[in-house]
Amino acid sequence: MRKTVKYGLLGLGGVLVLAIVAVAVFAMTFDPNRYKGQIEAAVKEKTGRTLKLAGNLELAFWPSLGAKVAGVSLSERGSPAEFVSLESAHASVAVMPLLRGAVLVDGIRLAGLKANVVKDKQGKFNFSDLMETPEKPAAGAKPAEPAKGAVGFDIGSVRVERSAVSYRDLASGQELSLSDLDLSTGHIAEKAHGKLKFSVHAKGRNPDLDAKLQLGGDYRIDLPAKQYELAGLDLKLAGTAAQKKLDVAVAGSVRADLAKETLAADLKTKFDESTIQAKLGLAKFTPPAYTFDVDIDRLNLDRYMPKEEGKPAAKAAPAKPAAQQETPVDLSALKGLAARGKLQIGALQVRGLKLADVRAEVKAANGRADVAPHSANLYEGKVAGALSLQAEGNRITLKEDLSGVAIGPLLKDVAEKDLLEGRGNVALDVNAAGPSVEAMKKALAGTASLQLKDGAIKGFNLAEALRKAKAALGSKSEQAVADQTQKTDFSEMSASFAIKNGVAHNEDLDVKAPLFRIGGRGDIDVGNSRLDYTTKATVVATSKGQGGADLEKLSGLTVPVRLSGPFDAMKYEVNYGAVAADLAKSKAGEKIEKELGSRLKGLLGR
Repeated sequence: MRKTVKYGLLGLGGVLVLAIVAVAVFAMTFDPNRYKGQIEAAVKEKTGRTLKLAGNLELAFWPSLGAKVAGVSLSERGSPAEFVSLESAHASVAVMPLLRGAVLVDGIRLAGLKANVVKDKQGKFNFSDLMETPEKPAAGAKPAEPAKGAVGFDIGSVRVERSAVSYRDLASGQELSLSDLDLSTGHIAEKAHGKLKFSVHAKGRNPDLDAKLQLGGDYRIDLPAKQYELAGLDLKLAGTAAQKKLDVAVAGSVRADLAKETLAADLKTKFDESTIQAKLGLAKFTPPAYTFDVDIDRLNLDRYMPKEEGKPAAKAAPAKPAAQQETPVDLSALKGLAARGKLQIGALQVRGLKLADVRAEVKAANGRADVAPHSANLYEGKVAGALSLQAEGNRITLKEDLSGVAIGPLLKDVAEKDLLEGRGNVALDVNAAGPSVEAMKKALAGTASLQLKDGAIKGFNLAEALRKAKAALGSKSEQAVADQTQKTDFSEMSASFAIKNGVAHNEDLDVKAPLFRIGGRGDIDVGNSRLDYTTKATVVATSKGQGGADLEKLSGLTVPVRLSGPFDAMKYEVNYGAVAADLAKSKAGEKIEKELGSRLKGLLGR
């Protein structure tokens, strides 16, 4: 019995030795290069593309099953133009794990990969034919049996170096070129972790782009649980995009759970002058529901907005029609958007407006976005309110309460107008709709009010006009262009406005000053940037304040002043004829009559 076992083992050992010798002999004598022509012909027949194997094919059978190729290229379908090529590629698989259903790859290495991707005018890519599914089996044919079990895999590392990819969109003219592409990974398996490094130089046209990207981090993969994580993220982006300088550095982590359809990112970045900390997430993938909590130390949005062109010279070509100069507003992106989050900005500038300690809550759903509540410090005061944007009808609704605000600097920065000084409160409750900023201005509706103290109306000196009234009684009127070096001081101002079709109408202007009281009524045409407003200033019995004691004798006199014209070239008109008529009926007339004597009688026609 023992001899039988002994001889049996010897026989088995002999068989194994012969098998190993046979494999070794096969490996040493087998030349895969003899079959290059057949491989190239098969590819041509199956794909209509030309495969060229210019370099040697090398195979290994033990202890790893591996292959190495060099000088490979594949053409476009039905064309000699090159689609993809590579200088060399190498991969090897351990034999023994393969026998038990596990793919253990020592490593994959690609060098000098070049790919040309093209999207034609019909939206089809030049590799679409390679992705087509095989034809369905004929009727009655027995379907292929499903695999009895999934084959595991384990890749020691992946290395891609000196590679490039180009992309062209024939419909839009967009072009993108990726060069100096390098990628290296550590262990990749159903459950694995390792280090990732990636770098690339990107150049593009429509839009213009020239930037270098570097990315690194520690990744963790759990395929059975469908969980992925990239920690210790280190991203650097430098270059130009759309003729603007890029200098971005991002650090943090990203986690994805595909089973639960969630994504979370905790990031910190330095972009231009801004330092940003952000927690971003997806609560679900389909439809996407975004979450965010963003904190920015400072942000100047005016740096990234197109600069307005200067006014044309006198001999320049005629300006384009107004319809072509309108700034479009499109809120259709809100349709299908679901988002909720918080935003904090230490210092913000947008369209000249300067704010500090900005805080806002944002909610977007069902084609509508609400930025409410929101608050900020601005121009020595505070603002709080609510903003609503609606895709349906392209509508904007705004409610704001400004308290303790210095109105002069605010108007200078936002409207570039030096019209008013003072500090106080402003309330807005307005809405507008339309396809452009200009259309929205003309559709503006709602209410507004203001209450200011210790300020001035710029461009017009009412005290000077009253002195002229005293000296020019009897003339019909005098018209002049507003002079920003002139101003009318006041201690208090209040007014309310009813706004309709872009026109703000006022009936209750009330301005108080030591020398006079001003009332008024009229329209401010926001849509067309024009003013048509009439004030009536009444002199009070005091020698204090702007104007001095020489106007005390005009106590009770009312001076009508009409303000009109475009905001940029506003004019005022003092109706001295009406002043004279009012003076003749007042006690002030008796005082001046004694002072001016026969001259005043001649002017009044008495």
